[in-house]
Amino acid sequence: MDIDPQATALPPDSADPTNGDPTDGDPTDGDPTDGDPTDGDPLDEVGQTGPATPPDAPATGTAEPVDPSQDVAAIVQAMTLEQKVGQLFTVPVIGDDATQPSQSAQTSNLALYGVASPAEVVARYHLGGVAYFDHDQGPGTSNVADLTRTAALSAGLQSAAAADSGIGLLIGTDQEGGPVVRLREPAVVFPSARDIASTGDTDLARQAGAVTGSEALAVGVNWVYAPVADVNVDPANPVIGDRAFGATATGTLPFVRATAEGLAAAGVLPTLKHFPGHGDTQVDSHNSLPTLDQDRATLDSVDFPPFAEAASLDPVSVMVGHLAVPAIDPTGVPATISGPIISTLREELGFDRLVVTDAMNMGALQGFGDSGTLAVDAINAGIDMILLPVDLPLAWNTVLAAVQDGRITQERLDEAVTRVLQAKQSIGALDASAVPAGDPTRLGSAEALAVLDAITAACAC
Repeated sequence: MDIDPQATALPPDSADPTNGDPTDGDPTDGDPTDGDPTDGDPLDEVGQTGPATPPDAPATGTAEPVDPSQDVAAIVQAMTLEQKVGQLFTVPVIGDDATQPSQSAQTSNLALYGVASPAEVVARYHLGGVAYFDHDQGPGTSNVADLTRTAALSAGLQSAAAADSGIGLLIGTDQEGGPVVRLREPAVVFPSARDIASTGDTDLARQAGAVTGSEALAVGVNWVYAPVADVNVDPANPVIGDRAFGATATGTLPFVRATAEGLAAAGVLPTLKHFPGHGDTQVDSHNSLPTLDQDRATLDSVDFPPFAEAASLDPVSVMVGHLAVPAIDPTGVPATISGPIISTLREELGFDRLVVTDAMNMGALQGFGDSGTLAVDAINAGIDMILLPVDLPLAWNTVLAAVQDGRITQERLDEAVTRVLQAKQSIGALDASAVPAGDPTRLGSAEALAVLDAITAACAC
C-alpha cells in the first residue's frame, strides 16, 4: 500500500520536538520512501485534506451482530446494508489502546471520524479492516511503538468488531523488509526484497515470509501488505527500487511466490502489490499519476507474470496501484478506478479473490473526484476493498447512497463483500470472537533470528 502526501485533516506537527528526525516515524522528515503506508504516517502528510470538522455520524441504524458460524453466503444474506458497506473499508485508527487512547489520539480520531477511540471507529463504520502505522501526532498515537500494546490493541479491536457486526477485522500493516516495515524490535526486520533475492535461494525467502507472518500474528496483525510483485525495470524508479525482488520477471516471480507462500503458511493474508506493475515508472504515484507506456506484449511478458501467480495462491490478495495503462485503458484513468484494467486481472490472469486499492489519499488521484466519487468508481470498476480514503465519512455515506440509488448494484456490493469475508475465512478471521489473541513474547525467537542470520550470510547486503 502506498500513501500520498495528502492525507491530513489535522494541523501539521510543527510543534513536534522530533520534527526533522527521519527515525521518528514521520514521513515528512526525510524518509526516502515518504508517502508509502509501508513507511509513513498518513496523518502527517499535507495536500488533500480529510474532514475539516468532526464528521457527522453515518446513518448506521441499529443492527445485531450476524452469526459468523454460518457459511459466507448466509452471512452476506443476513447482513444489513450498512454492515455490508462497512466491510468495504480499511482505515487507520489512532492510538495504542482500543477503548482508552491518549488525549492526542482521541483528538485525531475525533477530527477524522467523529469518535474518540479506535473501538468506536470500528463500531461506527462497521469496518472491514484497520491499518496500523507509526503515527506521530503526539503521545500515545502510534499503533506500533510498543508491540506489547499493539497486541492488546488488536485484541480490543477484534472485541469491538465482535460486539458490532460479529465479523472479524483484517488488521493490516506493511512489513516488506528493508526500509518499509512497521513492526520493529523486538520483531525481526529482514533485509530488502532485492537483498533477499540476491541470495538466489527461494527457500530463504519462504522462511522470511513465514517468520514475518508469525511475528505479525504475534501482535494481532493478520494481513501483511507484501510482497512487492513489481518488476523494477527502471533503475531510476523513484518509489520501488530495492522493494522489488528483481529487474526481470523471471528473477522476480519465484521470490514473490515463495514469500507469499511463507506468509500464508504462517496464517496471514499476503498481498501482491502494485498491479499492474509499478516497476517501470519515472513518477512516484504518491505525488502524481504515473503512466505505464509499455505495449501489451511487454506488459504480458514483464509486468504481469508475478501477479499471475496470485491465481494459484491461497490465501492471497492483490493490491491495485494508481497507474494509467493506455495499452489496456486508453482513457488514462488510474487502474484503481479502471474497469478494463481490473477486468484484465480478473478475467485474463484468472484472479477471483480479494482485490484492494492502494491508499486512496495519494497524489495520483488528484483530479479524479472526491473520496466518495473515488470509492464508488473503484467499487464499480471491480475493487472489493477501499484502503485509506481521505474522508471516510464522505466515502462511506456516498457508497451507501450509491447502493440505495442503484449506481452500485446489489450484485456488485454482495460480490465485493463476499470476497472480503472469504479472505477472512481463509485465515480464520471471519468470527471476531474466535480470533486468537496475539502473543508478543513470540517476537524475536531464536528460530526467527536464525533465519535472519542465514539470509544475512547469503545475501549481497
